[in-house]
Amino acid sequence: MKVAQYFLFSLLLIASGCKKDAPEASLPAATHTGANTAGCLINGQPFVATGYGSGLGKVQGIGGGFAYDSAYYLRLNGKFGNQEGSLQIFLNSVPRNANQSLVKTYLLNQSTPVMPAAVPSQCQSYAVFFPNDGSRELYVTDAQHTGKVELTHVDVGNVLAAGNFEFIAVSNLDPAKTIRVTDGRFDRKQ
Repeated sequence: MKVAQYFLFSLLLIASGCKKDAPEASLPAATHTGANTAGCLINGQPFVATGYGSGLGKVQGIGGGFAYDSAYYLRLNGKFGNQEGSLQIFLNSVPRNANQSLVKTYLLNQSTPVMPAAVPSQCQSYAVFFPNDGSRELYVTDAQHTGKVELTHVDVGNVLAAGNFEFIAVSNLDPAKTIRVTDGRFDRKQ
């Protein structure tokens, strides 16, 4: 009996140790309090909006909010592995009518120009990742590489939005290269 108990205890100990090592454990909690936190997994590696650089060249970790009269914009800056980068989400046609709920799922499933190469009125909802490596490569959602953003909490009076996201994006330089973004979450107060 003691051998079985020891074996069961060992399995529980190993299982609890595995959870701590899971990449999503290093992501910020999914909250809706205006904590100004965000993160996701990019190809299984944690990407947390902590910013990068230092001094006057420091890039803030999270930015964006309600803008452009009918959109929600979010920019996350941070690192995954040794790679610095920025992830941008743009949601067009976010309803501003008090009778329409902002809490819903927005699909990233159309080919569209992205900002700053296009003005917001020309853009459909999209997500894009820019590696900060000096290249001109970016990974963007389109009609074949899709995803979704779910606004789970919106408080327009306090200019706060929280939600989650996931998507697959393709390289603008090599259509054979993609990235997979999973377990995304954000909690932004403007």
